[in-house]
Parts: sequence; structure tokens; C-alpha cells
Amino acid sequence: MKNTVTGSKVTIWNRNFVCVVLTNFMLCVAHFSVNPLVASYAVHLGSTALIMGLLTGLFFGVAFAMRPVAGPVTTKFDKRKLMIMVFALGGFVNIGYALFHNIPSFVVFRFLHGVQYSLVGSLIMTLAGDNLPKEKMASGMGFYGLGGAVGMAIGPSIGINLLKTGTEFKNESFGFTCVFLFAMVILFLAVIPSYILSPDRKSEEDKKNTGAWYKNIASVHAIPATVVMFFIIIGWAVYNAYIVEFSRELGIAGISAFFTVLAFVLIISRPLSGWLSDRFGVAMVIIPAIIIFGISFIIVGMSKSLPLMLVGAGLAAIGYGSTQPALLSMCIQSETSLKRAVASNTMYIGIDFGFFLGPIIGSIIFEMYNFADMFKSVSIIQVLGLISFIIILPIYHRRRNTLDKVEINSSLCEAVRG
Repeated sequence: MKNTVTGSKVTIWNRNFVCVVLTNFMLCVAHFSVNPLVASYAVHLGSTALIMGLLTGLFFGVAFAMRPVAGPVTTKFDKRKLMIMVFALGGFVNIGYALFHNIPSFVVFRFLHGVQYSLVGSLIMTLAGDNLPKEKMASGMGFYGLGGAVGMAIGPSIGINLLKTGTEFKNESFGFTCVFLFAMVILFLAVIPSYILSPDRKSEEDKKNTGAWYKNIASVHAIPATVVMFFIIIGWAVYNAYIVEFSRELGIAGISAFFTVLAFVLIISRPLSGWLSDRFGVAMVIIPAIIIFGISFIIVGMSKSLPLMLVGAGLAAIGYGSTQPALLSMCIQSETSLKRAVASNTMYIGIDFGFFLGPIIGSIIFEMYNFADMFKSVSIIQVLGLISFIIILPIYHRRRNTLDKVEINSSLCEAVRG
């Protein structure tokens, strides 16, 4: 694809975007090496089942509660300086995990970790959108999402192996320390590409134009894409929360292969679906992707063996992975460049709430029926996501057309003044 004005080929690969992709990858490796072991670490510290659940959910709960702060901060402040700060904070949090092995300290540092997560997710997403051409936004978001997929593929294995090695070398406490120190090193290293980013070009006038702080918490224009993402995240959260227990109930061994299949199919589906979204439009990708994602829950719910579960995992990764780049690009392109951070924050409100609500919905259905019926029932939630997307699509297109006209008029005014 070429720029119609200059005739040059449009590319997503520039210094800032490469730094964003790299930092997102490093964030996800650190995140997925630690987070799957949080419940185990809480048990190691001697917590009760209730405290274990609270410590596991505290991360997302704090992140959700911080959204009214995260949006305005990301909008008003220099994103490069914020990136350096949040990765440094992540490193210090893991130092705290490593040094203080007791529940009160873990609660404190888990809270700080939630604060870091509330800022870093929407911040990196905003920077990705800021440094992508609009005609290749979904393609770029597909490559941006690779960090999460690769992190999911290698992070848990790194964490588990470090825990095992440290435990064999000394004891379990030392094993957890090794995991936390590894995450610390990765997050401190991520400060380097954060430092290489170009400083923000926002002027004081730009900051004033963003309005009061409360106007930068959420964007009404990003809500449509956020609603669709919310329904999809509920399903994804159910997979993450209950697939291991479901396999244990069925007596199926080797369920770690489920997550391996998820990760490697995501690595393929995310960039491919982004390219397809740019080429054929978001509807041509999202509609079949949601349908495939819904079918995956029916297949998993019917499973009695590992092979059928792995088929469900592959379909889940195709469905989930294909919706992400398109929905993220819809969110970013629903706002002006000054308000992209607000759009990102809105999307993460939906993501955080979906991760919080998904396991709760799953547990309610499980209490009434069983794991198999729970997974099958989640397919209904994906139908709601599909209906929501069909409803919001015209709203999104009208918003895009309005912003395109504003951009054209601004360009003409600049040309006249020039």
C-alpha cells in the first residue's frame, strides 16, 4: 500500500513502534512468568482459600479501580517518561516480592503491581496507535498483540522451571525468589527501549484541549468496541480460570498442552487477522471470529479427552486472536489523536471488568450445573457479543467518516496557512 500523496510505501515499522512491540513482549514475558504462580505462592505463604482468591484477584481489582486515574495521567503526561516510570515500578515490585516472604508484604506489593498494570496496558496500546498509519492500524495491532501470545507461550514455562530449579537447589522459597528476580530483570531491561522512544510532541495548548481530568477517564466513542471486547474477555477469562479444574474433574492429564496450543495459534492468528482486517474490513474478520470463538466453548464443554480439548483450544485461539487486532484498531480510530489514551483506557475498563466478571459468572453456572454446562453456556455470551458488534458497526463507521472529514479539513487549513 502506498501513500497517495508522496507515492512512498506505507510501513508500520518505525523506531517507536519497534520499541513498543519490544516493551510489550518483555512486559508479557514477565507477567506470564509470575501471574500463573500467584495462587501457588499464596498457598506457600500459608494463606487460606479465601485469602488466596483475594490475592489472585487483587491485581485486576486494583487495575480496574485505577482507571479513573490512568486515563487522565496517560493523556496529560509525556508517554515516554511514563513508560520509563511504570517499567521501573514493575521491577521494584518484583524486588519486593523477592525480598519479603509474608502475606502483608505480598498484599502491599500486589497492590502496587495492580497500579503499574493499570497504567502500562493502556499506555503501550496508545503508543502503538500513535505510531501506526491508519491504513495499517489493524495489521500493526496484530503484531503488537504478538507480545501477549509469545509471552503466554514461554512465560509460564520459564516461571515453572525457575521455581522447580530453585526449589531443587535450595528450597521452595528460593524457587519463588528466582521467579521474581527474573521478572525484575526483564522489566528493568524494558526501560531501555522505553528510553529510546521519542518524547511526546504534545504542546501545552494540546494538553488544555484535552479538557478537565474527568473528561479523560473514558471516551463515549470507544464504548461500542469496548462492549464487544467485554463479552469476548468474559469467555477468555472462563478458559483461564476453569480449564485446569475441568480437566482434573474429567481425569485428563497433560492439560498444559491446551495453553501451548492457545499460545502458538495466537501467534499466527493475531498478525494474519490484522492484515485481513485492513484489507477486507473489520466485519469480515470479527463476525466469523466471534462465531468460531463461541463454537470452541461448545466443543470444550463436550470434551471427554485431551485431543478434543485441543481442537477447542485451537478454535478459541483463532476466534479470540482474530477479534483482538480489529477491535483494538476500532477503539484507537474512534478518537482523535489527542484522545487515543482515553480510548485505550476505555477499552481496558472493559477488559478489566470482563476478567473480573468472567470467573464469577462461570462459578455461578457451575454451582447450578457443572463444568461442562458452564463452558457450553458461555457460548451464549459470545452470541451477545456478536449481536453487539452488528449493532455498533454502523455507529463506528459514522464516527470514522466524521473523523476523516475533520482530518481532511485540518490538512487543508494547514496547507492554506503554509
